Formats: sequence, structure tokens, C-alpha cells
Amino acid sequence: MIPGSPEFSALVALLAAGIAAVGACIALASVLITRKNWRDSNRPVVTAYVDEETGSEGLTVFNLYIKNTGTRPAVAVQLSARSAEIEKLVEEQTEDKRRSHIETIFKRESRLSVLLPDETLVTSFGLASARPDEKWLKYGEEIEAEITYRDVERNEYTSYVLLRTRPRKGFGGGVWQSAS
Repeated sequence: MIPGSPEFSALVALLAAGIAAVGACIALASVLITRKNWRDSNRPVVTAYVDEETGSEGLTVFNLYIKNTGTRPAVAVQLSARSAEIEKLVEEQTEDKRRSHIETIFKRESRLSVLLPDETLVTSFGLASARPDEKWLKYGEEIEAEITYRDVERNEYTSYVLLRTRPRKGFGGGVWQSAS
């Protein structure tokens, strides 16, 4: 091809159109990725965990904490677990009222209307004890739970967490105490 010929000019125009099309595709992909990243970083993120509240003389009391670590409010926050999972957690000889207390946490009646960003809410979860007549929970047992919630625009989210009846402090078996 000779520069200046009609064939050459057509080829240059075709290359320019191709480069423009690739640029438009890159710009569109950039907009879509930016929008997705913005939505992922500007949303509620709800988690839950169990921690020891007090412990003395063979008695360990546990609370369940639920927290929104995201940047937007979470609404209709529901913690749920399968019955078989809850049964793994509860001692066989647990009284019905205590068993019911634990089961209620995972029912719709305990659903939270709103959980604000950086808000942590707590509820009693039960106790583990060396005394057989006071056992509710199996110490060290772990269950899988699901947290479903929405943002204020009605986008739905689900988080999966493991709830373990063991203190978080000293998770590896102990902590060094300061001599102060």
C-alpha cells in the first residue's frame, strides 16, 4: 500500500475506529468496576460472635454479639441456624426454658429492625459449667449460623459465621498476664 492511496486511507480509518472502540470498551468496563467497588465498600457488613462475659469457679457465662462493621445501616437483621446445629451446642440435660432461650435467638421474633454502622448489640447466650445441674452449653462447641439482612435500598445480603462457645481472649489456650 502506498501512503495517500484510498486503500491506505481506508486502513488508517479502520484502525482508528478499532482503537476508539477498544477505548470505549475500556471506559465502560472501568465505570462498571468502579460502581461495583463503590457498592461493595458502601454497604452494611454484619457479623456475630460469642464471647465469655464472666468466669468463676467452673462457671462460664457467654454473650452473643452482633456487629455491623460496614458503612451503611443494616435492616431486618436475622440470625438463624439449623435445629441440628443448635442441638450440637446445647447440653442434653438442659432445661426446656433454657433451651428455648437459646433457640429464640435464632428465630424471627429476635430479628433486629436496624443495626447502625459500627454498632454492636449483645444478648445473653447461656453458660457452660463444671456442675452438671447448671450446664446449658457445651464448652468449646462450634456451630454454623447465617445472618441475613438488607440495606436501606432493599439489597439483600447473607453472612455465614461460626459461633463457638469459648472465650475469644486467649483463643489459642491462654494469655500472658501483666504484673501490674
